[in-house]
Amino acid sequence: MEFGCGRTIEVSDMTIDNVLTSPEWGNNGKISTLGAMGAAERRLWSSFVRQGEIGDLVAAIHDPAKYGVVVMGPWGVGKTTLARAVESALADSTHIVRLFGSPAETLLAYGPLAILMARLPIGATQSPISIIHGIDELIRKDAGGKNVLLVVDDLPALDPMTVGVIMHMLLSRSAKILALARESSHLPEDLVWLVKDQLLSEIRLNYFNRAEVGELITKATETPVSESALTALFKASNGVPLVLQALFREQVSNGSLSLRRGVWVVSGPLNMESTSLMAEILSSRLARESPAVRLGIEKMSLLGRAPLPVVLAVLGQEGLSVLEARGFLEISAEERHQSYLSEPYIGDIVRGWLSPERMSELFEEIAATLGLELDSLDAYETMSLAAWTLDAGLVLNPQFGLAAAERAIHNFDPLLALRCTAQIPAQHHLHVSAVQLRSAAYKMMADYGRAVEELQAVPASVVASLGIAGYGSWVLSLTGALLWVPGGYQRIPGILADARLRLESEKSLSTHADIRSARASIRLAYFEHQVHCGEFAQIVDELSEASHDDDADFALNCSCLLVPTLAVLGRELEAISLGWHVQREVEARGVSVQFLEYCWDGLSNALIWSGRWLECVDLLRQVLEGAPQPFQYGGGLTELKLGLAYTYAGRGAEAVSVLMAATAQLEVRGSCNNLGLAYSALAFAYAQDGNEEEAVNSLALAETVDGPTVWSNSAMAKFLGLMTLRWLDHDSAKGSLHDSALLDIEKHRFATASMSLFGGTIHGSDKDYALLEEVSLRRQGPMAKVNSLLAKSWREHDAATALEAASLAQELKLDAVESRCAVLALDFASENGLKALALDARRRIERIKAKLAKLPVLPQAEGVRLTHRELQVARLAKRGLGNRAIADRIGVSVRTVEGHLYQVYIKLGITTRLELEQGQEL
Repeated sequence: MEFGCGRTIEVSDMTIDNVLTSPEWGNNGKISTLGAMGAAERRLWSSFVRQGEIGDLVAAIHDPAKYGVVVMGPWGVGKTTLARAVESALADSTHIVRLFGSPAETLLAYGPLAILMARLPIGATQSPISIIHGIDELIRKDAGGKNVLLVVDDLPALDPMTVGVIMHMLLSRSAKILALARESSHLPEDLVWLVKDQLLSEIRLNYFNRAEVGELITKATETPVSESALTALFKASNGVPLVLQALFREQVSNGSLSLRRGVWVVSGPLNMESTSLMAEILSSRLARESPAVRLGIEKMSLLGRAPLPVVLAVLGQEGLSVLEARGFLEISAEERHQSYLSEPYIGDIVRGWLSPERMSELFEEIAATLGLELDSLDAYETMSLAAWTLDAGLVLNPQFGLAAAERAIHNFDPLLALRCTAQIPAQHHLHVSAVQLRSAAYKMMADYGRAVEELQAVPASVVASLGIAGYGSWVLSLTGALLWVPGGYQRIPGILADARLRLESEKSLSTHADIRSARASIRLAYFEHQVHCGEFAQIVDELSEASHDDDADFALNCSCLLVPTLAVLGRELEAISLGWHVQREVEARGVSVQFLEYCWDGLSNALIWSGRWLECVDLLRQVLEGAPQPFQYGGGLTELKLGLAYTYAGRGAEAVSVLMAATAQLEVRGSCNNLGLAYSALAFAYAQDGNEEEAVNSLALAETVDGPTVWSNSAMAKFLGLMTLRWLDHDSAKGSLHDSALLDIEKHRFATASMSLFGGTIHGSDKDYALLEEVSLRRQGPMAKVNSLLAKSWREHDAATALEAASLAQELKLDAVESRCAVLALDFASENGLKALALDARRRIERIKAKLAKLPVLPQAEGVRLTHRELQVARLAKRGLGNRAIADRIGVSVRTVEGHLYQVYIKLGITTRLELEQGQEL
C-alpha cells in the first residue's frame, strides 16, 4: 500500500501553534524579520536533525505487515513536528485524518470524531456498530480511493468509542495509524497489544544531545555557533526542540545572543522573561498540570538547588513524588542527592510570574523548613539560598553573603558575587574582604580598571588597620588586579617591598599563624608577578619547593603557578604530569583554588607545544561541554586555546572556524587582554589556509590591540605574528624569530626559543640548525625530538634522519611539520642518490598536499634549484605582487627584484610573468 500526502482533515480545536513565533531567516543566517511562527517553521528546524526518524516512520507506515507506528517521547521532544514532516514526506496517495485527545477527566464519547459525527446521517447514529461503519464509510469516501492515515495525537485522552472506530479501521485494513504518546502507559489497551504483538512499530524520540543542538542551529540559521553559546543553549533548553527554538529566537531578539564575525556568540546571560514566548509555551504546558504541581514548581523556582532532605521538607513527600513523576524535578544520583528543576528556564520564568506578596509568602514557608540544614549546603546550594534571599528583598547575613560570593566567583557567576557583597557596610569588619571579592568579580567580567578601583577605594587608614593576615590577602588582591591594567606592573615591586617591611615589623606582634598566612599571600603575589613578566628561571626552584609546603592551600596554588613555569622552561612533560596531579588533588579535596586557571593554561600550553595537541583538544572540548553557567565569562578564552591547538598543529582551516568564534567573543569581553593573541592566531591560521588577504587584515587588527597579559600569551602572539609574516614571505620574519629565540635562551625559556628557531630555520644556515638542535635537546616531549632530529638531518644531510622526524610528526598528526621533514628528506635523498628514501619522502609529500592548502616549504631536489631569495621573489610575483610591492615587502630595491626575476626566468625556462603565475607551485 503506497502512502502519500493529500487532503488533510484536523478533527480538533486544540493546538498551541498560535502561541509560537520564531525568526524568519535570510541569507547567511541573518534575521530578516521577527514574525509569527507556526508548525511549518518548527518542522523546518527539526527536520535538520530528524531525517533518520522521518525515514524510519515512512518505512513503518509502508510496511504491509504493520498496522502503523507509535512514536513515544517526552513533552516537547518534537513528536507532532515529526508527524507533520512524515505527512509531507509521503506521496500524493494519502488522505490524512488527525485526531486529538482531550485533557478532560471525563471523556466525551466520540469527542475527537465530533466533526465527522455531525456529518453522519441520522440513521447511522442508532448504535455503536452503525456509527463505526458510518464513520469508516465517510472517511473512505472523503479519501476518494486514496490510502488513509490516522494521525492520533495527545494520547492517552481517547474515549473507548473513538478507540473502537480506530481499531475497526486498522483491523479491516481500511487505514493505518501514526500514534503519538509520551509513554506506553498512555496508549489504549488495544494499541498496547498491537505493539506487543509487533503489529505496530514503535519509535522512541529523545531530546537533542549537544551535538544535535549545534547541528540544528548551524543548519537552520546557516550560521555556525560558538562552543560556549552551544553549551549555554543546550543547558538552558535541555535539548528540548520546542524550547530550544523559542529560546534561540528570544535570546537573539534581546541581544543575549549576537552574530559577530559570522558566528553566534553569547553577549550576556540567557535571560528568560516572564512575558516571553518561552513563558507562553510554559504557560500552555502548566495549564494541564494540577495545582499541586504548580505549587511545587513555584517553590522549587525559589529554592533552586538543594539536598533531597531540604526539598522533601519544602515540598512534602507527595509533592516531591508528583513533581518527579511529571518530569519537572530531577534528583542526582550522587551521595547528597541534590534536587532541582529539570529544565532551568522554568524556574527563571516562574519567578518572574510571582507577585511580591506571593513571593514573600513562599519565602516564609521555605525558610521555616530549612532550619539546621544551612550548614550542610554545598557551593551551588549556598548560591541558590543567597539568590532567593536577595530576590525576597531580605538582607543577607554578612558572613553568609561573603561565603556565597566566594562560591559565586569560583563558579563563574560574578553578578551574584556583586549582589552578595553589596549589602556589607563599609564599617563592617568583613568589608575589605567583600571589596576583594568585588574586585575579583570585575576581573572575571574583564573590567580590569574597575577591579583596581574597588581596591584603591579602601582608605589607607583602613588598610593600615588590617591584621597582618588580612593585609597580606589585600596585597595579593591588589597586585593581581594591577597585572591587567596599563602601568600596573611598575607599581607591584614597590607594593611587595612595603608588604615585606610590614611583615618584618609585625613578626613579634602577630600570631605565628597570621604571619605565615601573610607571608604566603605575599609570596604568591611575587610568584604571579614573575610569571606575568616571564621571569620563570628566577622562581622555578623556589616554586618547586613551595609546592611541597605544609600549608596545603599555599602548596596547591604554587603548583598551579609551577605548571606554566615548567612548560615555558622546556620541561613540558613535567608540566603535564603536575597539571593532572593538581586536577586530581582539587577534585579529591573538593577545594577551590585561586590560581587554578594558571594551571589549566600551563597544561594546555605544554600539551600543544610538546606535540600532544590532540590530547589538548580532547581536554578543551570536555571543558566546553561540561562548563558551568553562566559561561560567557570564560568561553572565549577556552575556544581561543582550542584554536591555538589547531593553529600550532598546522590545521589552518579548522583553526579559522574556532578562532573566529573566540575572536568574536573576545571582542565583546576582552578576557585576560587576549584579543591581540586571538587576532595573531587567526592571522597565522589564514596564512596556513592560503588566505593572504585575511591574514594581513588580522595582523593589522592585532597591532591595534594593547593591554598587559601573562607573558606566555604575549609571547605566543608575537610568535604567531612572525610566523604569519614568514608564511607570507616577509624578509624580516626570519631575523625577528632568531632574535626572539636568543632572548628566550638567555632567560632559559627553551620551549618558546625552540619553537622560534624551528619556524625561523627554513632556508637557515648550519649555525641556525646547530642552535635549534642544542636548544631542542634541553626540552621534553615528542616535538622536541622532532626538532632535534630535523636539525641533525640538516647538519649531516641525512635523509634517513629527516624521515625519522617525519614519521614521528605523522604519529602526532602534525601534517605541516611532517611535510617540512619530508621535503628535507627528499632533497637529501635525491642529492645522495638514495632512490628508496626519495620515493618514501615523495609519497609523504603527495599525501600531505591533499590535506593542506599550502605547504610551509617545497622540495627543490627535482628540477631547477632556486636560491632562497629567488624563491621568495618568485612566490610573491606568482601571487600577483608588482616589482615595487615585492621590493617593499622584502626590503630591497626594485632593480634587485628585477635581477632576481631575470634569474628565475632563466632557470625555469620562461619569459613572462604570466607564465610564472600560471606555472607549477613554487
